[in-house]
Amino acid sequence: MKIINLLIVCFLFPIVTFAQLSVLRDSGTGQPIITNPYKEVKGTPYISEFNEGTIVLLGGQLVEGLQIALNGYEQTLEYKLDGNLFAYSPENLKGFFYRDKAGNLVQFTSDFEIPSISKQRFLQELETGKYHLLKYPYKIMADDVTAAYGSQSLKVFQMEEEFLIGIDGKAFILKKNTKNFQEIFGEEEAKALRIIKENKLSLKSEADIRKLVQLMNEK
Repeated sequence: MKIINLLIVCFLFPIVTFAQLSVLRDSGTGQPIITNPYKEVKGTPYISEFNEGTIVLLGGQLVEGLQIALNGYEQTLEYKLDGNLFAYSPENLKGFFYRDKAGNLVQFTSDFEIPSISKQRFLQELETGKYHLLKYPYKIMADDVTAAYGSQSLKVFQMEEEFLIGIDGKAFILKKNTKNFQEIFGEEEAKALRIIKENKLSLKSEADIRKLVQLMNEK
């Protein structure tokens, strides 16, 4: 009986995979990546290594079991399929998620409009509720300060990040001070300022920003 059940499971898995890939192809597989344009740049444009994860298509369909990685320089989600590499922009994907090496769930969304940025971005969801805490990790191309004096100028990928507060479908970049709290929290600005003062929170600390959002979400 166990052998029969195992055979049934083994038979079903390819069907599920084929069905998901059919949905993926019907929705558009994304932009194919033919060559690596950054061979002369040190480091990697990826925020993290490729992990097995799930992408969420615009229609809400899930495609599981893909090897995915966020390209922080191009701001695209790349995935491997049939030995090829494809990329989705935030406009063509609702989001994606995977588990990191520690087993923690890492979730990204493109659902939020960022008034100060003209294009959508993939934002990592750190806290959810009335107020969402979002992190925008990205990479820039900078001069390699470790290059020997007099040598040819080299470029290196450099990690950057911003924290944002999301509410009602919009996400506002959180500055290192409280100058834009009125724009973010509106009538609850005084509550946010009181929480920071009472708990001695710093807007330069991710842990403190998390605590601020958690307390703001408490009723």
